[in-house]
Amino acid sequence: MNKHQFTAAIVAILGVAASLVLWTGVIRNVPLPQFSRDTVVRFEKFLDQLTDSMLHADQITVREVMVEDLGTHFASSVDETHVRASVIENSERVLQELPAFIPNDQPVIHAAAGQLEQWGLSRAWSITIPSLGIRAPVLLPSMKNWTARAWDLLEEQMQIGLNHGAVAYPHSSGPGRKGNLIIAGHSSPPTESAAASEFGNLFEKLPGIQVGDEISIVTAGSPITYRVEEKTIVSPQMTSILEQQYDESILKLITCYPVGTTRDRMIVLAKRIEG
Repeated sequence: MNKHQFTAAIVAILGVAASLVLWTGVIRNVPLPQFSRDTVVRFEKFLDQLTDSMLHADQITVREVMVEDLGTHFASSVDETHVRASVIENSERVLQELPAFIPNDQPVIHAAAGQLEQWGLSRAWSITIPSLGIRAPVLLPSMKNWTARAWDLLEEQMQIGLNHGAVAYPHSSGPGRKGNLIIAGHSSPPTESAAASEFGNLFEKLPGIQVGDEISIVTAGSPITYRVEEKTIVSPQMTSILEQQYDESILKLITCYPVGTTRDRMIVLAKRIEG
């Protein structure tokens, strides 16, 4: 992001935050934070979630997004449901006004959407690992290449998706359902395109996850939470990690290990927390 894009992003942040203040009427005397590069990156994810919220009304958790990504602070008495409904109601207006703030970003957004559609990739959910500070969209590929056993094309499809977030394997079970939900993410960029992506090292901190840590998959309904049971290191040739089962609701996270190499794979296995 160059200097002009950075400035434009800051203006966009202030513009959207100001709009939300007017729309919701629940934020009072919020001091403007100092925006770091990391905040701007996370704000771009916030915009992605706003876009998704127009299609999946319950997908966005406004308190988390606003507190963590924009630095604002809601009083504990704020009705989160009211805030969420207000943001969703006005999200289309926000997105319509953004070109006035960041006109150069629109072709990029459209190009990315076109590439995802071309490769049969859609944004399905989002993943949050609070202990590691990880939050990202989860893309779901079409079943075409998996069903046809076109493994080279599937690998390319997955790599395209990994430039835009984490990617679930197409044969995965849905969040919270019996079966394996298998999600991959880069620990370090293996290609130039990955290096240019904000998600090129999404799972860099994954080796630090501990047994007992929680992982949430946010869907169109309530978040589905899993608890880490184990982590293992396997070779890239161990394809059995992709096998399905339908006895338990299991989440598997896959990333290259050690960080900075593609030598092995780290597998984090977590089971759904019931109730």
